[in-house]
Amino acid sequence: MSKVKNFFGKLSSISHVTANRIAYIIILAALTLFAFTSGERVLYVAAAVLLVLPAVSLLLTFVALRRLWIKQNAPATIVKNHRGALEVRLHNDSILPFTNVECVFFFDEYAIRTFGEFNFKFTLRPLAAVMYEIPFTTRYRGWYQFGIDRVNVTDFMGLFQLSRAYDRHAEIISLPRILDFSNMPLALDVVAEASSRFDIKDEDYSTIADIRSYLPTDSIKRVHWKLTAKRNEWLVKIFQANAINSMSIVLDSKRMTVPPEEMYPLEDLIVEYSLGLARYCLKRSMPVELIATNGNRTRAHNITGFDAMYKLCGGLKFEEEPSLDPVAVLTHMLNDSTSYVNAVICTAVLSVELYERFINAINKGNYSAIMYFPTKVPNEECERIFNLLEEGGLPCFRITPEVMFDVA
Repeated sequence: MSKVKNFFGKLSSISHVTANRIAYIIILAALTLFAFTSGERVLYVAAAVLLVLPAVSLLLTFVALRRLWIKQNAPATIVKNHRGALEVRLHNDSILPFTNVECVFFFDEYAIRTFGEFNFKFTLRPLAAVMYEIPFTTRYRGWYQFGIDRVNVTDFMGLFQLSRAYDRHAEIISLPRILDFSNMPLALDVVAEASSRFDIKDEDYSTIADIRSYLPTDSIKRVHWKLTAKRNEWLVKIFQANAINSMSIVLDSKRMTVPPEEMYPLEDLIVEYSLGLARYCLKRSMPVELIATNGNRTRAHNITGFDAMYKLCGGLKFEEEPSLDPVAVLTHMLNDSTSYVNAVICTAVLSVELYERFINAINKGNYSAIMYFPTKVPNEECERIFNLLEEGGLPCFRITPEVMFDVA
């Protein structure tokens, strides 16, 4: 009895293609034998047709598979950790059905997390279409591709499996979180030190930069009377800052040679802290220039220009060998500036050259700070340089995922 169960268990584990091939061979052999023994011409013709059918089925399926219409839609941008959906639509414009259609998807398994089973199988009827939604979320900031990698089908007789590669994936930009630096000593120290040499209270009263709610400490001259009457709430004007003070944030976009599960969070941390500091400065009317070492840069004079900076950092790509490095960027700023420079360098690599240039900038009266993002296994040279900076009482900050922050 157990042998019978094992036999049927093995039969049930045979794939449908193998089962169809066994059935086809048995039918073809039986028909050929019957035609040979009976000598009937009709049976010979039937055997010949049955022999040719697999080639015809394979050819028709190949042509229909090339004509299979595939469309994919995904949100162009999505905030990290928020849920989105990839819409997939397949349309069969032939008069023959597709059985056992399987879609195999391509995505970065470290950065994108899907929900439920998505390598689904289905039957596609003639002149019909199917549509599926695949929910997903992005774990990290960056630019990713997500979509069908290939479509596997079985021919109309069920004897062969064919595959069609599909390389037009949907492109998704995962935007970083916006960190709130209001309660962080890092932001307070940086801005206080950077602004101590300049008067940032000067304003251009002919240019309104923003509108906000009235506070008891605001002057009555700042009230925006037209909007106050229209919205039935007290609103005041924020004028364009007219100060020469500004902040330069240098974002080192060098990709570290660490495992992907560490690389993605590290790059996220660098970008999110750079953006958080930029937003903090802009909200305090301090113009910000964000310079990435891969050559991208953007400048904002007030908080209204933060969106462009945010989108730039959302799709920022880290490279193994970026075109610039923090030393070159800092040197260029010091050489080109006719006044003091305020610069914060966000990097995971500390070198002797950066240390020397950093010390030189501070000795000449510039304000500079380093935000250091160590890897899980810290580099000995980087740690030694950071300890030298810390022991010298210089503005340097070690940033790790354990540092507490809020999301604005």
